[in-house]
Amino acid sequence: MKIGVPQSVRGQLILLLLGCLLAAQILSISYFMHDKNKQILGYRAFDAVERLLSTAKLLRTLPAADDEAIIKTPSEWGMQFTITDAAPQVRDELLPSDDIAIFLKNKFGVTVGDGFILAATEIAPSHEIMGHASKPGRNLVLLASITLDDGRWLTARDVMRLPKAWAWQLMATILVTVLIVVAVVWIIVAKITTPLQHLSNAADNLGRGESPQPISASGPSELRKLTHAFNDMAARLTRLLNERAKMLGAIGHDLKSPITAMRLRIELLDDGDSKDRLGVCLDEIQELVDGALSLSRGYDTTETETVFQFEDLMQELIADLVVAGGDITLVNPHRFFIHGRRGALKRAVRNVVENALRYGYRARIFVRPAMGDVCLLIDDDGPGIPEADRTRVFNPFVRLEESRCRDTGGSGLGLALAKSIIDAHQGKIRYEEADSGGARAVIMLPRLMDQAGAA
Repeated sequence: MKIGVPQSVRGQLILLLLGCLLAAQILSISYFMHDKNKQILGYRAFDAVERLLSTAKLLRTLPAADDEAIIKTPSEWGMQFTITDAAPQVRDELLPSDDIAIFLKNKFGVTVGDGFILAATEIAPSHEIMGHASKPGRNLVLLASITLDDGRWLTARDVMRLPKAWAWQLMATILVTVLIVVAVVWIIVAKITTPLQHLSNAADNLGRGESPQPISASGPSELRKLTHAFNDMAARLTRLLNERAKMLGAIGHDLKSPITAMRLRIELLDDGDSKDRLGVCLDEIQELVDGALSLSRGYDTTETETVFQFEDLMQELIADLVVAGGDITLVNPHRFFIHGRRGALKRAVRNVVENALRYGYRARIFVRPAMGDVCLLIDDDGPGIPEADRTRVFNPFVRLEESRCRDTGGSGLGLALAKSIIDAHQGKIRYEEADSGGARAVIMLPRLMDQAGAA
């Protein structure tokens, strides 16, 4: 399973803070351990040189017969002394720093390289030198050697253990720090993301045509200002849409009276071409008025949202259209559950299917699953829709005169109303070319995944 970067603000912020915190902890611990090891090495070096010089001084004052007894005397730190004719061979690893060399010269008057050797060599944990068994961890052999008056070399060796760079105490400290930071950030970010989630839900409801309830302002001052601004915007948009719907409805109702009066007057005219042309004009005006009323109603928010089987809706719709003389085929239907306003969705799908029947003569309907959606395909055998017009066709009062005969009727509002309803259900609609060369309407609607629970 592929693990990606968190998409939420909370997850990304916590991931960023964890990365910065771990990097800072690693750098600080590395610097701390380097400095601590340097101090330990310096302290043990001072002690080794001091004991070396004391032992050399003692050897100068006592008879040579006592040399062996002196160098075998155990020291407090477990340091061992040896006397050799030649200088000890050392590897130039982890040589003392310049600070240590300067301090030794000022304190004891010795200089590294002038009859005096000071070195530190790292050994494996299982290694043993001069009877010293190394200890678990990082082990160093500290060596200090100085020439005696007779030309021999007095050497002191000490096995020392440096602390592990990642001891469990340090790991526990990092873990506790990370847990505390994550807990604090989680609480703080929640105070920011929770109001944002409320705003997102309210914006989604507003986009679906619902009238969102005012959101209570919470969180930082910037979020409270944003919440107040959103509440004001939602109230203004809702009021504007309601006023537009009322205005269109009022215009439609007001036009019905003069249209009816004109029909009565036309009936009083003698039969002829003029009377027929006036009747056709009134029919077109009546159709535009009815379309405007339908568009003003749009997505009927007074209808209750329910869970229903989409197949039952399609079978019912097809039965109605077949009775009206439509040539419709439903291919391999699937049973899906939809949550929404059943009547509004039926009206939207009806407009699309009627459009296919009007301009494509027959309709073939396919209902398929598509991830978490229901995919509804409606194919016709008409001339199709040019690619440049496949978006424009959903605009109100748009008729594609190049490929649609005006005698077939239509006000150009059916697809606009269908798109408005489908968008309100968080769905999508588009047109593409069918396999037969005609137009294909593709409708995507979110479905309920738990069908048993929905039923």
